Amino acid sequence: MGRKGMKSFLKGVHKQHGSDDEAPAPSEAPAEQPSTTSQSKPAASQQPAAAPAQPPKAAAKADDGSDEESGDEEGGAKGPETRGKLLQRHKRELTAHKKAVQKLGSKKKDEAAKLTAELEARHARELKELDEREAAAAAAAQEATAAGPSGSDVAAAAAAGAAAEQLSGIALGAGADHKKPSKAQKRREKHAQQEAEREQRIAEEQAALGPSDKALEEDRLRELLAPLRLGIREIRADGHCLYRAVEDQLSQQAGASSPHDHLALRRLAAAHIRSHADDFLPFIFDEDSEGGPQEQLEAYCAELEGTAAWGGQLELGALAQVLKRQIKVYACGMPPVTLGDEHAAAGVLQLCYLRHAFGLGEHYNSVQPLQGAGAAEAEAEAGVDAAEAGAA
Repeated sequence: MGRKGMKSFLKGVHKQHGSDDEAPAPSEAPAEQPSTTSQSKPAASQQPAAAPAQPPKAAAKADDGSDEESGDEEGGAKGPETRGKLLQRHKRELTAHKKAVQKLGSKKKDEAAKLTAELEARHARELKELDEREAAAAAAAQEATAAGPSGSDVAAAAAAGAAAEQLSGIALGAGADHKKPSKAQKRREKHAQQEAEREQRIAEEQAALGPSDKALEEDRLRELLAPLRLGIREIRADGHCLYRAVEDQLSQQAGASSPHDHLALRRLAAAHIRSHADDFLPFIFDEDSEGGPQEQLEAYCAELEGTAAWGGQLELGALAQVLKRQIKVYACGMPPVTLGDEHAAAGVLQLCYLRHAFGLGEHYNSVQPLQGAGAAEAEAEAGVDAAEAGAA
């Protein structure tokens, strides 16, 4: 066989193999291209079968979630909060509190610490109240059991049923809570119980020691304010107490919110000290400290308006001039201190000063007029004091 014969032979072989590989294509083509009538029927029959594959699970989840939420709402509306629900709420509140503390930043550590202490104390108090309710329910159940069959069998049975529900942690009408408390929940509950016991021991020790210096000073201050028909108005102890007390006095005079909050009052005092440096430098400049008079003055003003540094008589004097008000400060063991006497006709801002407040030292509170029984008691005390003075 020559070269031409060989080439023709190979071409014939390739054509034969190529036709064998492509042969199934014509037979499969009709299966993929059915007629319009046959195509519409399978589409209609197959679509419903494929669609329900995913929605039933999602629908079941949605139904479960809605049932749980409605159950919680019904349980909260119908009966007391169970231990499991209480601990879950405490967990949510702690999470939200941590986020709030992070937003406050490092410059407000005192405020964050106070908020944390208040939250922990409230949680401990709620757990203690829950223990007391459970103990009362157990006592009621025991009394009902000890009473035995009598004319009040129905009431005893109802009390026993309620006690059983309370002790088992079932909210009335909300269904049983089958979830066991986690280890973290047990630790938090134990910590809250220990904290409540610690606070109780502290209270007992304080009661054994007698009234604290703070309590004694507050009692003496109330006696001092009573003839003036004034009472103490508590101000938050966060380093801004002086400015918050002035803000409260401005609010009482305006009958609405103060035109200046405590931060704005800090800025006003700093601006006045800067613009009247000669009046304040003798009280601010320290020869033993670094920097010249102007540098120390600027550092003082920067701390005043940018931090929670405590204020005193210098800041009160500056505020009296800026606000054009007389400021009067009451304290135990000394006559009232007045600043800005030339502005007395425009109004008086009255504060009270304590040396032993909150274990932190000095603290400023606002005052407010006594009303009702407090005013009558103040008048009676003033009458007794006048009678004693006349007799003397």
